[in-house]
Amino acid sequence: LAQGIPQHPAHTPTRLIRPPPAMGKHKAVGLYVAGLLIFGCLNTLMTKLQFDMTSVGSEGEVKHFQKPFFGTLLMFMGMTLVLPMHAGFQRCGQKKKDGYAELDGGEARPSLWQSAVMISVPAIFDLLASLLCFVGLLYNNASVWQMLRGSMIIFSALLSVAFLNRKLKGFHWLGVTIACCAIVVIGFANLKTSEATAGAPSSVPPAMVAFGMGCILAGQVVQASQVVAEERLLQDIDLHPFLIVGFEGLWGVIGMAVLYAVLPYIPGDDNGKLEDMGDTVVMIQNNTQLLKVIGVYVFSVFTYNIVGMYVTASLSAVHRSMLEASRTAIIWAIDLTINYTTSGNDFGEKWVNPWSFVQLGGFILLVLGQSIYSQILIVPGFTYPFTPLQTPASPAAVFHLPGDLPPTDAEWTLACTPKGGPLPGGEVERTVL
Repeated sequence: LAQGIPQHPAHTPTRLIRPPPAMGKHKAVGLYVAGLLIFGCLNTLMTKLQFDMTSVGSEGEVKHFQKPFFGTLLMFMGMTLVLPMHAGFQRCGQKKKDGYAELDGGEARPSLWQSAVMISVPAIFDLLASLLCFVGLLYNNASVWQMLRGSMIIFSALLSVAFLNRKLKGFHWLGVTIACCAIVVIGFANLKTSEATAGAPSSVPPAMVAFGMGCILAGQVVQASQVVAEERLLQDIDLHPFLIVGFEGLWGVIGMAVLYAVLPYIPGDDNGKLEDMGDTVVMIQNNTQLLKVIGVYVFSVFTYNIVGMYVTASLSAVHRSMLEASRTAIIWAIDLTINYTTSGNDFGEKWVNPWSFVQLGGFILLVLGQSIYSQILIVPGFTYPFTPLQTPASPAAVFHLPGDLPPTDAEWTLACTPKGGPLPGGEVERTVL
């Protein structure tokens, strides 16, 4: 296991312990983490900005660019661009003995096609989760969307217990319980905010806000299932992280192509269809600013996945929790700033008293739950290991889970054993008083 915990061959997926090619020394890790934060925020803000922008459609009317299927396609296109970059690095590594190709270490790998087929399963989960979350983002502010995604830690913990034989300890249960309460508070505050702003030009009916929040939470259940699927299917496969991300993106593009073949035959609100691709193209052609935002979004997704994989081996659960909290706070601050410093548009988010304060309280409660779950905050009376838990993270966990999966019995035993072996009395755990 990474970060100084004793290693156990049966529980160490080497694909993630060994990082991508080092582009610099340890001081570069800070730059990559900053990139992860910046482009993570940019992904959310650019997606919401697309949905809020207007353009002339194929029937001549001005309307909002509310295209969640197209947004999902763009995300997977950005991920797919990692594949040619991987191929380029691999070619350069073959020319330099101390470069990229040396990471393989001469170990036997499955064939390219076998790897691609295995990755198709978590890619399907990712596609469905992204669609649900983007639909939810249509009807909710970016800050609420980001906060509700914090429920991922709840669903991943429960699903890992059910399907991966993981064990939740007392402090895990406390963190999950507090996170559940936080999600309820945030959702309640969001509904009250929508009621308080009903009738405003850019307001969304409370019923649609509730529907959107349900889609976001459903998306987190599916996203947690993706983490479980990656842990189950890819645990013993030695794949380069760039290949995993790139193949998931490729499968996502293929899946969206299949969906777009049937979308015209499903009734909906987009010119009578669930989503009209022809109308999407016309709206992009009629608004060059929209085209620029789309280009920035695809580049941001691509860069976000690159820097995320570079710091995979350096990010602990503590780092991911701090990054997720910082990302949410920055997105909320930017949305508020945009709304109060610009006029004549529907962008940004208003501060609505007193419910925005309630939402802020829910956010603080969510960070508290995540901090307890990830052992950032140590609560007296609970049993902790001698060495902080650090379970291996799949790519989905690195990007979406603000913490680690609960440990297996073997991982807990390893983490609970002090350096030099068990204590004289045989104790392998410590209770914080």
